[in-house]
Amino acid sequence: MRPGNSCSFTIKMFLTLAGFFLIFGLYGSTFASEKKENILAQVGPYKLTLEKFENQIQSLPPQLQMALLRNPHLKEQFLDRWVDITLIAQEARDRKLDQDPEVQAKIEDIMNAVLAQEFLHREMEGKVRIADDEIETYYKGHKDEFTSPESVKASHILLKVPEGADDKAWEEAESKAEDIKKKLENGEDFAKLAKKYSDDPGSRDKGGDLGFFTKGRMVPEFESAAFSLKPGELSDPVKTKFGYHIIEVKEKKAASTKTLQAVQAQIRQRLQKEKQQQLQDELIKKLKVKYPVKVNKDLLAENKSQEDAAQPKK
Repeated sequence: MRPGNSCSFTIKMFLTLAGFFLIFGLYGSTFASEKKENILAQVGPYKLTLEKFENQIQSLPPQLQMALLRNPHLKEQFLDRWVDITLIAQEARDRKLDQDPEVQAKIEDIMNAVLAQEFLHREMEGKVRIADDEIETYYKGHKDEFTSPESVKASHILLKVPEGADDKAWEEAESKAEDIKKKLENGEDFAKLAKKYSDDPGSRDKGGDLGFFTKGRMVPEFESAAFSLKPGELSDPVKTKFGYHIIEVKEKKAASTKTLQAVQAQIRQRLQKEKQQQLQDELIKKLKVKYPVKVNKDLLAENKSQEDAAQPKK
């Protein structure tokens, strides 16, 4: 690792980048432009131009692109990795590793992936167009996908009653809940009382905060009470199978549907993917006629049985 790098790369990341460099062509070329100002790096006969480096970064997965944008120093590290990987690859060639049958098989797999990706890109280019009326038709037929149901943000204090408890335990929980409500009505802080008294471990340390929830998420009695309250209102003690709750509603959101304009790009992308998949399926169907294909999935089942038999019995 070179001194001065702000972020260390693990061996796993190193190998991952090696795969990306190979797949996306970042190894450069012996035929790169001879303009010195365009040669970003050179290892032996292999040259990497600034243009190729920048263009191929745009081909990397979005998460890597975002990382490079957030930290410009990573670009320098990316370049350093190109040098390191190309050096190692050069030594591997000198040792004839590229002639090893296992290595050649791996290279062939990667080449097949690159060729398939590039072929599909060129084959699909310009063939998938989504008209505005298609987007509108989809929107009208799938409005539920873009609708947010009514929701409420609430906090609660739970006085838990154990399962199978007798009437006395329920009466004591209800009495305690009523006492806590009086404290709240006298101006005591809900969050502090929740931390002190609530038996709900999931919300107690957050002052009883349950966040936003929609109908169908809570038990019926709790849900009915929460959705009937206005923001700022407290419930009377609410009995559920868990015990008694005191509920405070913080905020409510009415049901809403996103406009066509707001989801137009999302729908277009979805329809494009569907059409691309349809074209790809049709293409593969034709190719299966053109080229012989044999698949023996029974071998997978046989191999699985052998693996299971080889596993030590517990």
